[in-house]
Amino acid sequence: MPYECDGDSGSKSWRAGVSGGAFSTTIVFEGEQNVDIKQASVSATLGYQVSTRWGLVGSAGGILGGTVNHGTEGDIGSGLVASVSGTYLALYESAKLPFILGSLTIGHSRTTAVSDDAMRHDWIAYDVRAGVMVGKTIGDRFVPFASARAFGGPVDWKLGGEDVIGSDKYHYTVGLGATYRIPGKVDFFAEVLGLGENSVSLGGSVAF
Repeated sequence: MPYECDGDSGSKSWRAGVSGGAFSTTIVFEGEQNVDIKQASVSATLGYQVSTRWGLVGSAGGILGGTVNHGTEGDIGSGLVASVSGTYLALYESAKLPFILGSLTIGHSRTTAVSDDAMRHDWIAYDVRAGVMVGKTIGDRFVPFASARAFGGPVDWKLGGEDVIGSDKYHYTVGLGATYRIPGKVDFFAEVLGLGENSVSLGGSVAF
């Protein structure tokens, strides 16, 4: 999100950061085959605030590993993850009102996972997410927020000896988070999403 959410035209335009996190969910493949997945990753981000309302963020990083469970647990290997996002500050924050920030993200990841044949196969995922975040700044530094996202996209894998396509069981995620700002345009954030797809993430960034 922007470093300032009150429409301040003096806010700096560029932000660079790092983040890490993990998620767990269930992927439903063709034939109603459910596969539970847990995956961790780290990413570097670069954002540009086009105006007080519009922003762009690019992210690229690595998948650290994880597990899939299709009746038997298999491991997930290392891989790549990338995304590009557009943000829109729909409501400026004021003394009485919170800010409302919308987002649209397109993501892609590629790794390998051990399937039910005990062999490692490509796990390729595509993802489109629409989100909304509502928050309020307290004391110029602490910014608690609530966020919700709806998403969808295919996952390609091999299961039962065949190429299969799946998608997330829930297609939504909801939770809470907070940002803490340090003078000099540095901030840190943490977010826990516990409804639908479960995830936890944390990171920091600097504006320049």
